[in-house]
Amino acid sequence: MQRLQDGRWRPSDGPASGGEQVLAASVPLFAAASAHYRSAGNPDAPRIITLDEAFAGVDDTARADYLGLLAQFDLDVVMTSEREWACYPQVPGIGISHLSRVAGVDAVLVTSFRWDGRTRHPVERPASQSVVPAPRAVPPPDQDGLFP
Repeated sequence: MQRLQDGRWRPSDGPASGGEQVLAASVPLFAAASAHYRSAGNPDAPRIITLDEAFAGVDDTARADYLGLLAQFDLDVVMTSEREWACYPQVPGIGISHLSRVAGVDAVLVTSFRWDGRTRHPVERPASQSVVPAPRAVPPPDQDGLFP
């Protein structure tokens, strides 16, 4: 694989930042995934790509372009990140679930947002979905193996 840098084609594994190497290796893979999904013949089928901390070492401008390219490939991206919110003009829309927790509390708070290509908006949950009851503890069976 080669990359265009300063008007010249150079090997992708040559002198480049970590972010440039990530992009040079990932873009052909995403193009291949998009072509594969397109060949399935069902335009309504999910086209899922999962990314775990995919942007380590990639600057903000390159991340924005990279996510915009995934949208152009029409891929459905599920991504984890410590700091990436994907709110760039190149991204036409995205659902965001921010997870947070507090030490000593056996729960994770999920705060939802929606990016519409220009603005990030909080998503309100219906009251019926706000609190999930804790699972009921089941006592152990007695000596005969029967549950009370």
